[in-house]
Amino acid sequence: MSIGITIGSKSVAGSYNQAVHEDATHGRAEPGTESERTAGGGPNRAVGNALTTWLARDRSVALTIFVCALVLRAFHLHALSIHDPFYTIASVDGAVYDAWARELVAGDWRGDGVLFLGPLYPMFMASVYSIFGPSLPAVKMIQVVLGALSCVLVWGLARELFDRHIAALTGLASILYGMHVFYGGTTMIVNIQVPLVVGLAWASIRALHYPTYRGWALCGLLLGLSALARQTVLLLAPVLALWVLFGMKGDYSFGQRFAFGSTFGVVICLLVLPFTFKNYVVGDDLVLLNSTGGANFYMGNQRHADGTWQIPSIGWNVRVDNPRTMRDAFTGVAERETGRSLKPSEVSSYWQGRGVDEIRADPLKWIRLEFRKAALFVNAHEVWNNRSVEVSKRFSWVLRLPLVSLGLIAPFALLGLILTAGRWREFLPVHGAIGAYLIASLLFFVLSRYRMPATFLMLPFAAFAAFELAGLLRTRAWAPFAIRAVAIILLGFFVHLPLVNEDRMHMAWYNLGNKYRELERWDEAINAYQTSLEENPQSISTHNNIAIAFELGGRSEEAIRAWQQVEALGQRIRSARHIDRAKRHLRTLQQAAEPAPL
Repeated sequence: MSIGITIGSKSVAGSYNQAVHEDATHGRAEPGTESERTAGGGPNRAVGNALTTWLARDRSVALTIFVCALVLRAFHLHALSIHDPFYTIASVDGAVYDAWARELVAGDWRGDGVLFLGPLYPMFMASVYSIFGPSLPAVKMIQVVLGALSCVLVWGLARELFDRHIAALTGLASILYGMHVFYGGTTMIVNIQVPLVVGLAWASIRALHYPTYRGWALCGLLLGLSALARQTVLLLAPVLALWVLFGMKGDYSFGQRFAFGSTFGVVICLLVLPFTFKNYVVGDDLVLLNSTGGANFYMGNQRHADGTWQIPSIGWNVRVDNPRTMRDAFTGVAERETGRSLKPSEVSSYWQGRGVDEIRADPLKWIRLEFRKAALFVNAHEVWNNRSVEVSKRFSWVLRLPLVSLGLIAPFALLGLILTAGRWREFLPVHGAIGAYLIASLLFFVLSRYRMPATFLMLPFAAFAAFELAGLLRTRAWAPFAIRAVAIILLGFFVHLPLVNEDRMHMAWYNLGNKYRELERWDEAINAYQTSLEENPQSISTHNNIAIAFELGGRSEEAIRAWQQVEALGQRIRSARHIDRAKRHLRTLQQAAEPAPL
């Protein structure tokens, strides 16, 4: 059978049991001689032999994928350990999680109120710290293993949905997926979210095909844990529950379906509700998991929103560029505007209302914004707000390799999703998971790390489309090949539309300069700040920090000029604290420069 017919037919694009049966009956698994196939059990023995061969072969493939992914990511981590100042020092969100994990290790499980971030990642970090000590390198080494496991999981998902050839290409693409390699060297939730979500999709498909209480309990466990990482994945829960009740194939009574769905839901509740209870007892507020939803909704839908994460301008007197500062800023403004003290849920409701007001003020503009978000969701540009892969490439030769990017994956994935649309009932958990992340992006904004679980789930469909094209080319089916080739070209243009004018690279260099400054590597800090100022000459924070680096690095004359620039900028933007700080430092430097009296 030709490749074009093989991949275009449902005969090999089925589930696990279908593939085993086909391997047995079509001879692809070579289960034995003719006499072996006809003696002592006939077809059943053939299927059994095929199953043994299939499992052995797939175990070898899975192990190969795991080892290759692990080695590549280990090389990346080793390069970072030599060159990257972020390797041992947490930054922005990572710094919050690191401090939180240290509190957990010290025994402080109550915290200081309602959660404002998902609790799973600091719990993961705390578990690593309890074994290896408070070590970010240890966390990243475990993440490298989880990253390799993610590659095996998405291979297994593709093996479930399609055939072993498509699964192998999916595994190869996941090994070489550049952004996935990059995130393994960061302290971000995405490192535990990807394996949980991909595992959830695979487990859900298995549970729909072969429902058991244990299978649906596993699905509930994976979804509940994913929600503790980032609660937007809860959008998938009602989809799966309703499908179990009304759409799942098989001769099951409504009572059995209800029992399966209840098992799924109860396990989710057992994971999530303890944190709801904690929020109520410690924070005196009824919040399901965390309280940042309203602020994020406002940030993603306010009048200056462009579909990506933006540092909000809400009239706060400090830079709102990390989770704790953001929480304090949004709380402070909401309380000032309402004239009373607010609980976290009330702060969230306030900003949600502000976001709705922005939408009502110009509905057509908001509709255009939503289309833009949808396009950004599959756009080749990687929107960042903590760590930039472009800056990280200078520290890792692995990231400078010609790795797989979303710009390559997305056109094939979109075509694959279109070509397999008729099998939506079979693919519902995967479609649902991708849809949940798309809806979250439409509600809030698009970030590379937020969409990563969904883009990872697109890999099997990209591999399917690639094999579909190859099969049509091999069989010289020119008309359908031409249609699909044109579709790939058009989709390629679509995902490479210049939707983002990246004007935040100065923040990446600013963050890098801060890390060098923490390490007292003054010259490298100054170089990073200077690069940041080339991108954004008006950033007073960068001028402030380069002045400090000049001063502490013993370059007094340059420090004086830098503080004079800070003072001038402070006067221009009427920042009294920057003006006062600059004057204090200038007095100290000028007094030190004066010759001692004779």
